[in-house]
Amino acid sequence: MTQFVAAFNSVVINRYNKNRAPGEKKIRVSYVYAPKQRIIQDYVNRSMHYTLPVIAVNMGTVARDNSRAFNKQFGTFHPNQGVATTDYIPMPVPVNVTVNMSLLTKFQTDMDQLLSNFIPYNNPYIVISWKVPSAFVQVAQEIRTEVLWNENISMQYPTDLPAETPFRVVADTSFTIKGWLFKKHTEPANNIFEVITNLYPVSGFEIA
Repeated sequence: MTQFVAAFNSVVINRYNKNRAPGEKKIRVSYVYAPKQRIIQDYVNRSMHYTLPVIAVNMGTVARDNSRAFNKQFGTFHPNQGVATTDYIPMPVPVNVTVNMSLLTKFQTDMDQLLSNFIPYNNPYIVISWKVPSAFVQVAQEIRTEVLWNENISMQYPTDLPAETPFRVVADTSFTIKGWLFKKHTEPANNIFEVITNLYPVSGFEIA
């Protein structure tokens, strides 16, 4: 999730003057890890927690991806480049993490800028890079994870707006992070070569 937010963060939108030219004022868009309903409630109640425009992201579902489960092997061995050692990596579980994203703005021009910030680059996916957990490897190894956009944006405009409720434009979309979950690293148990115990004969049992 940190990688996902970093890929979409640092969004800045322009304010335009009456001549449709960008002015000097630029607004940095806030990224908040929270459901859209939480953002709307705080905004409507005027608690000043959030100021539009804002982008809300939250984790939706986590599901095992059978299409990337190649086998049920216990793990794999990977030689280290330039080092005469081999790392053992337990077989990770492929998971698809659904991330919901909601964009909230006061003006349509702000929404247009937010949409143009990520639609051209998610065509329909981007790739983020992270590392194999250090507990399994001596030399850092890269993992490339696909972040797939669902290619659909649902726009919502207020149709029955009370006087005390401020106007806002909302756009909802989602992404799927095709990641991996690694098992806990445990040391294998040694072989048992000798069992020390006392055996006693017992009578009174019938053999069928």
